[in-house]
Amino acid sequence: ISYFDDPNNNTGALCTHLSTEASAVQGATGIRLGILLQSFCSFVGGLIIGFIFSWQLTLLIMAFIPLLIAGGFLESRLITGFSSKDEKALENAGKIAVETIQNIRTVVQLTKEDYFYEEYSKVLEISYR
Repeated sequence: ISYFDDPNNNTGALCTHLSTEASAVQGATGIRLGILLQSFCSFVGGLIIGFIFSWQLTLLIMAFIPLLIAGGFLESRLITGFSSKDEKALENAGKIAVETIQNIRTVVQLTKEDYFYEEYSKVLEISYR
């Protein structure tokens, strides 16, 4: 029971985690795996064709492969940093939405609908910055 008393594990946070992590797992096993396999086959096929027609030019081009790998790695790290910030903002927005909906009678009686709407909007604006 104390697990759900922790603010990081409330219902809104858990719902948001389930929705974002399930889509991440689906993306990792679906399209990404296919794109990775296609890219690898294209790379190997291109190297074979390159060595057949002009091995000198292929060796020169292979010298730039580490730069391409480093650029891809850097891009991946930057995108991951931005997505983690967005995920945290969506988690906080989910917390506000679920807690407001669960306690809608109290919110209406205290006439705080506009307040929670503004809080929800502020949290969502963080992901757009």
